[in-house]
Amino acid sequence: MTDDQLINKNFYILQRNKTIKDKNKFIINEMGKRLNLSLEGINLSINSCLEIGLGTDLIYKYITTRFNKVEYLTVDISKNVLRNSLLKLDSYCFDNDKWQINKDKFDIIISNFYLHITNNLEIVIKNIYNSLNINGFFVATLPGINCCAEIKNCMIQADIELYNGAYRRFMENFSINNISQILKINNFQIPVIEVDSFQLRYKDFYKLLNDIRYLGNSNMYYDRKKKFENKKYFKKVEEIMWKKYSNNNEIILQIEVILITAWKH
Repeated sequence: MTDDQLINKNFYILQRNKTIKDKNKFIINEMGKRLNLSLEGINLSINSCLEIGLGTDLIYKYITTRFNKVEYLTVDISKNVLRNSLLKLDSYCFDNDKWQINKDKFDIIISNFYLHITNNLEIVIKNIYNSLNINGFFVATLPGINCCAEIKNCMIQADIELYNGAYRRFMENFSINNISQILKINNFQIPVIEVDSFQLRYKDFYKLLNDIRYLGNSNMYYDRKKKFENKKYFKKVEEIMWKKYSNNNEIILQIEVILITAWKH
């Protein structure tokens, strides 16, 4: 199977559209805070900024407060996400795997929990490098290998009990070693890769499911299981979650985040 056949981009757009319903954007905001903190103390001169994947206004507010008169562009694969944003920014619909940005264009390129949905991360990173100005800065968050491990483990167990085998229900996340290698291949300098995590607690299992859907990390490959699961399946997953990953009448979910910073010299 070739790269352009791995991910169903039409299905991905539908998943992005679902994030509009996430009014609080708690998880994405938590990641945005970590991304903003990574910029503190770094000596930057920014006139132009590209944000890939529009998820929260925290990053925009930070950048435009710290750097006056910055030219700020946002791109997203979903037109609806861009249209529904309260931030009236310059933006256009954009598929990472069909790069349409000129070389040497931006002083900083930012992405918050979005770049991992790609057929080829190495090509995306190469294009990001080319679109940065000399001394440009790249910063991004991606899900870690162990992100949402609890629900993944419970779905595997439910699959085995109900179907005598496990389906792939989530996107494959990139390892730190894989990301580091891609940055080096594409000539990024002084790359720093950090892993952070925070714990979420839920009294309602279906609230947990909705938050995971809003993250846009469910299986979007063409070979995914096409049939929607019935209530029996999710009842089984919920039963396992409460048994294996609960404390004080709350279900526990761990969010693992990979934070990337790197320079173009």
